[in-house]
Amino acid sequence: MSHIECYKNHGIDYLRICEARYLKDSKKQKKFTLKNLGPLSKYDDGKPDFLKRLRKDFKEGKVNFDGISHETKVKTNNTFVLDDTHQIDLKNIGYFFLESVYEQLGIDQVLFQKKSRSKIQYDLNGITKLLVFDRILHPSSKYQAFEERNQFYDNLVKKGNLDSVFDALTVLNEKKNSIESRMNTSIKNSETGRNTDLLFYDVTNYYFETMYGDDDIYELDEDNKIVLDSEGKEKIIKKGFKKKGVSKENSDGPIVQMGLLIDNNGLPAGHKLYPGNTQDKTTCEDLILTELDNKEFGKIVLVSDNGMNTQGNKYLLVDKGNGYIVSKSIKKSWKSMKDFALNDEGYTYIRNQSNEIVFKYKSRVNEITVKDKDGNKKQIKEKEIVYWSKKHYEKEKHQNSKFIEYLESCKENPDKLKDRQRKSQEFIKVVQVDKKTGEIIKTNQLVVLLEDKIKKYQDTMGYYSIVTSEIECSDTDIINKYHGLSRIEDSFRIIKSDLEGRPVHVWTEDHIKAHFLVCFIALTIIRIIQLKILKYENKDTLNVDGWEQGITAEKIKEALNSMEIASDKNGTCIIRQYNSEIEKILKSIGIDNIDLTSVDRVNQFKNQLKKVKFI
Repeated sequence: MSHIECYKNHGIDYLRICEARYLKDSKKQKKFTLKNLGPLSKYDDGKPDFLKRLRKDFKEGKVNFDGISHETKVKTNNTFVLDDTHQIDLKNIGYFFLESVYEQLGIDQVLFQKKSRSKIQYDLNGITKLLVFDRILHPSSKYQAFEERNQFYDNLVKKGNLDSVFDALTVLNEKKNSIESRMNTSIKNSETGRNTDLLFYDVTNYYFETMYGDDDIYELDEDNKIVLDSEGKEKIIKKGFKKKGVSKENSDGPIVQMGLLIDNNGLPAGHKLYPGNTQDKTTCEDLILTELDNKEFGKIVLVSDNGMNTQGNKYLLVDKGNGYIVSKSIKKSWKSMKDFALNDEGYTYIRNQSNEIVFKYKSRVNEITVKDKDGNKKQIKEKEIVYWSKKHYEKEKHQNSKFIEYLESCKENPDKLKDRQRKSQEFIKVVQVDKKTGEIIKTNQLVVLLEDKIKKYQDTMGYYSIVTSEIECSDTDIINKYHGLSRIEDSFRIIKSDLEGRPVHVWTEDHIKAHFLVCFIALTIIRIIQLKILKYENKDTLNVDGWEQGITAEKIKEALNSMEIASDKNGTCIIRQYNSEIEKILKSIGIDNIDLTSVDRVNQFKNQLKKVKFI
């Protein structure tokens, strides 16, 4: 029977529905997750013993989550329990959709060619398909994916063992650029097309469940001493890959950085991994010099956040005939922007039904000089857009009200500074003062609030700024294009949550990079299916909630997992009642009805899907 489990992730309580299953092959009991429910706070009603009451109601069948209840019977090692006495073997056929997209992307052609030109004996393409499909349908370790490979209708891996899986990872990393290039060409030449007039770029990182990172490898002289360069710095032959850095998930362990590109259709266009201590802005320079040129996208406008807003990045983009739309820190630039931003002249106002201003924006064109790392300079025209949102102002005001109160309280109780010293030090000055004479000596502490900085902090609430090389574009067009960056954040969420890309459980650099290549392929397949549905429903991915309007990645996973059949010796098939979302997917590709009553019909359906143009 399934049950609700509460677990911690970086100090936050999360809920999931789990079930213990007995695996016949290993003769061991293993815990499986049926559904991740999200943070406990999402459900907590604030009353005592909430978790205890929720578990009781779930056990008694008073609550369920998307059809999953305490009585749910699930597949156990390819067996579906109909009741306590009857069992039939079920095989997943939902992966037929994934396989069709995989082949249309041309990944199999790259791998077939690699195998034909090498001494590889195992099924390289079959193992890759297994890893990609498993990552989408039920993310697990490489070991578990191989051990449970028989859950698929076809034998995906014709030849190979567990060692072959890790050998395949090494080859996948070697062929990373070729695979991405073939995927790009396939999309570019398809009906969908590769829309690269805008490319969105962002960086995130992924953690490992270990405290030990990789050491740098230094150049040594004949006496085994580290060689120094002309500036007296130690010469590094190879940088460590798993490195401690600024984790976006507050992990204390080593991380790796990922830079991800997405085109204007919302489809992944490229990715690259970097050591965990690499600064975000330097990944953009590498991307411009390598990834963009290699993929032959033509002219692009790179959309990114403030972390990429450097002179060097702007220089490289403009020098290569490209453009940029990046955010600019209001707080860091307030001295030069204050008069322009606070002056009401020139704003376009958007009001609500009560005639309240809810949004305002204006722009100016500046002549700026940018230079690359070698000191080469270039003069360019740059549009600077300032906009204010009442919604974000109210949100920031609410979030910071307690902090302002806290600063005020520090006047009377300086010891409170220990609680938030890093954030507070910008707004206060602590001096030692003799309260009788006012003379500065080492006696009592006195906290002085820096009123001008607090005023600046409050004045900037609700304001945002964007700078762009595209000076002919309207302000609203630039703002809307910049907001499209939210789609890349959603892609990171899918890799981390739905595809369970982290924590990373492989350890060599080759295997880590191959793991994320598998995640990249899986993300692309999901996005192509989602895009097909959105086009069928005449919806736009540029909408902030674009992907969510069709089918979420989680719903695709649930739908494809629900497509399971069993066959008898006469070739007659029994199909499990599949998820209603399958009908939406089928309609989006022009299929109204499917007949899966026999093995022949199932094979016909598989061949029918291969003829569908997903891209």
